[in-house]
Amino acid sequence: MSLSPRLSIGLPVYNGERFLAQALDALLTQTFRDFEIIISDNASSDSTSQICRAYERRDSRIRYIRHQQNLGAVANFNLVVELSKAPLFKWAAHDDLHRETYLENCIRLLDDDPDVVLAHSNTAFIDENGELFPFNSETQGYTDPKTGVREMADKADIGDCAASVERFWQVLSQARWGTHIFGVIRRQSLKQTRLHPNFHSSDRVVLAELALLGRFRAAPERLFLKRLHPSVSWTLTQEELKSYVSAAGETYSRRIRQLQAHFSAARGKPIRASDKFVCTMMVAAHCARVAARLLIAEESRKKAQKSVWRRQSGVPTA
Repeated sequence: MSLSPRLSIGLPVYNGERFLAQALDALLTQTFRDFEIIISDNASSDSTSQICRAYERRDSRIRYIRHQQNLGAVANFNLVVELSKAPLFKWAAHDDLHRETYLENCIRLLDDDPDVVLAHSNTAFIDENGELFPFNSETQGYTDPKTGVREMADKADIGDCAASVERFWQVLSQARWGTHIFGVIRRQSLKQTRLHPNFHSSDRVVLAELALLGRFRAAPERLFLKRLHPSVSWTLTQEELKSYVSAAGETYSRRIRQLQAHFSAARGKPIRASDKFVCTMMVAAHCARVAARLLIAEESRKKAQKSVWRRQSGVPTA
């Protein structure tokens, strides 16, 4: 590793023994090699520590830090930024994979246009064994071969507009998975955000703030492999997620924190006052749309539940 690497990769991890080695191998075999990897271990109780130390001995680009107590996922994600030093930064998850030219393509996109603040690629889904989900070229969707559930990856061109408010709206309305957060980001832009606020799915807020600072670009190839597996964080309950995100044991409303973060995303950004007002209206419109969608879903659930009850009771449904 050079004394001043071009890229810092922050890899926060907790009990990642099953997938961690694969994730590290995918990073260490990248065609672009001028980087450091900072692994921040959140007091794992499995063999994560042994895996990390073995890789640290093997490759000088790896720096391993182990915490004696679990800091919570948000604090750990933010900490790897503070521990890094390169002008470019990338978060990496312990269970995702990257094709070998991922970094090379991202850095080329950043080098080609100084106005680009984040570079990523198209996304494919893989299962717990690393097998690609079947892809339907007509619908541009993926199908989980185990469950039959159809999934759509976030569009690669999210954030690729000239106007900051358009980029902001794209993140608000289209970043379902938030996979762009694992792109390569200019440090000077990332430091103008508040990093991850303390609630689940806060990566959308970081992306919204970055979108106000500059454009996103993405390679069209599917070089980022998002792994879906039974122990992924979004399978947890809301209470389990609160413990996962923060070790403080706080009682709070995720929705309120989310609203506060999105409504204040434009604060301090180098955009016009009128654009900041537009961003506020966009957040309000998005909230109204989400609330309406939830209301419709709840009404559908009640209707289905009522229909089941009437059938079980022998009451005609017609």
